[in-house]
Amino acid sequence: MPAEAARRLRRHGGGGATCGLIRFPLMRPLPKQLFLAALMVALLAFPAAALERFGIVLLHGKTGMPNQFTVLAADLEDLGYAVEAPEMCWSARRIYDRSFTGCFADIDAAIERLKGDGITRVVVAGHSLGGIGALGYAATHDGLAGVIALAPDGDPLAWGRIPTIARSLATARATIMAGRGDAVATFNDVVLGRPLPVEATAADFASFFGADSPAAMTKTLPALKAPLLWVAGARDSSQRDARSLFARAPRNALNRFVTVKASHLGTPAAAFEAILDWLGEMEAR
Repeated sequence: MPAEAARRLRRHGGGGATCGLIRFPLMRPLPKQLFLAALMVALLAFPAAALERFGIVLLHGKTGMPNQFTVLAADLEDLGYAVEAPEMCWSARRIYDRSFTGCFADIDAAIERLKGDGITRVVVAGHSLGGIGALGYAATHDGLAGVIALAPDGDPLAWGRIPTIARSLATARATIMAGRGDAVATFNDVVLGRPLPVEATAADFASFFGADSPAAMTKTLPALKAPLLWVAGARDSSQRDARSLFARAPRNALNRFVTVKASHLGTPAAAFEAILDWLGEMEAR
């Protein structure tokens, strides 16, 4: 269902019987032939693309969990979208138990579940480090309908310069050069400005930081193959370079940069209307 139509139904739906998301006023039952004819007219009023259900994969941020998106996922599902929210390898429980690109296996599995439910158009969305992951995945995979970056943060270039991370990155690189990239050690990371010790292999830790990381937005943004929605919070210092980074994406008529009145953590909730508007634009094509 087109997002705008769904919003109208939700906003203006009155009393009556319900069928899925659509509310019908109470009335006498139509003869079967008239009902089917009316249904066909209603279906033909929408473009073919609008009749395809969109699936959305939501990627949580660093040390987050899928329940970060409980409200957003429920709201999207209420409007007819199919949603998957996998636990990523940067969750609190799993932090860096795979390399950056190794984490893509979790996205692959989520997309396969959506396709198994008949979904043909998939959008990958993520918040903070999940936004970095969504961009990285979209840059290296064909067939996505779009990518949503909600306050993407954790770019390897900038984070690799943080002194505590830089020291751990140097240790990890030396370990890799010594042929022990699979050796597990404790490395220093940061989350929301606080120290975060993590246990990981040297190779997995190093894949998230530095200029040669596959997560670097200077690499992933120019390589995007799908339209991009970037949502930045006006009160989020991590988004100070957001517009210039957004400009690195290939030109696409559906690319959108939206600023919302929110902090870093508040951006996903504040982005809801922007997400619906953007999905509505794609559905109309």
